[in-house]
Amino acid sequence: MRSRRSAFTLIELLVVIAIIAILIALLLPAVQQAREAARRSQCKNNLKQIGIALHNYHDTHRVFPPSRLNVGFVGWGGVAQGGPTRYTNASGWTMLLPFIEQANLYNLYDHNQAASWSYVYGAYSPSDVQGDPNVNYQVVKTVLQTLLCPSDPNDKFYNSSDQYYSVSATNPGGARTNYDFNAWYGEYYYQHYTNRYLDSRDRAVFSTSWSTDIAAIRDGTSNTALITETIREVWNGVPPAWGHAHHVGIGIDLSWYPINTWTYGPNSPAYLYMRKQGRLANWASAGSLHVGGCHVLLGDGSVRFLSENIDTATRVNLHKMADGNVLGEF
Repeated sequence: MRSRRSAFTLIELLVVIAIIAILIALLLPAVQQAREAARRSQCKNNLKQIGIALHNYHDTHRVFPPSRLNVGFVGWGGVAQGGPTRYTNASGWTMLLPFIEQANLYNLYDHNQAASWSYVYGAYSPSDVQGDPNVNYQVVKTVLQTLLCPSDPNDKFYNSSDQYYSVSATNPGGARTNYDFNAWYGEYYYQHYTNRYLDSRDRAVFSTSWSTDIAAIRDGTSNTALITETIREVWNGVPPAWGHAHHVGIGIDLSWYPINTWTYGPNSPAYLYMRKQGRLANWASAGSLHVGGCHVLLGDGSVRFLSENIDTATRVNLHKMADGNVLGEF
């Protein structure tokens, strides 16, 4: 006599499905945490490679590169104040290309041509731009993975061709970066002011049209920030492009806004509509999509993760290279 095989009952099937769902719910956060840990490790490694490149550049040239060179979007620091007769809107990253294994890109870049036409204050005139920025567009639009945080899913480009942030009237902005030189935020308006008038004790390592050597970092290389992480989305302004300067694209000022500031303006209900978690409030601000803070590359080549709750005085002192203040724990 043939025996009959009993099938799963509906209740048994539902129990199995429920158990599988519970296991998935338990495992998914662990998988996501493991992925983020890997992305955070890659971000840290990117900054380590940049640190090696900066020191190799310094060994070759005896100075670090300028953050930007001859910007054309300033209100003060133009020809009337002894600034450049023609602007190039060049970036220090292009000078660093051979040291981050991008020699081919460096050879394609024409330093006799501007990197962007960006010009904001005053009447724009093509005669003020050095050469044709379209010549270098193939270089500055190249996405460099070394300059991107893998945890940031935001746009890699500025997609308009306006006079503020783009390369030219026919080409939009170049590729963005998640890491930029520590510089004074005021350079978006006051070109060369840092080098002429800002007290040396208040300076960051990098500035426009100026190169600093290690000897100038009197606070010690392990106590001074070189490169700070940022996010490719901001409420006010736009994030930096690696290959060219643009309006407010002058670097990151670690001393300006607290790390991971999401609300622009005063901390009041009237400004809460501007708040978006994961979007920095302002240009030149430090932050990341890693939980709780962002990475910073120090002058000795080490990479540290700075808590968004870091003491304000410590954060400001990290930004300055010769203020003489003793750093607290960070």
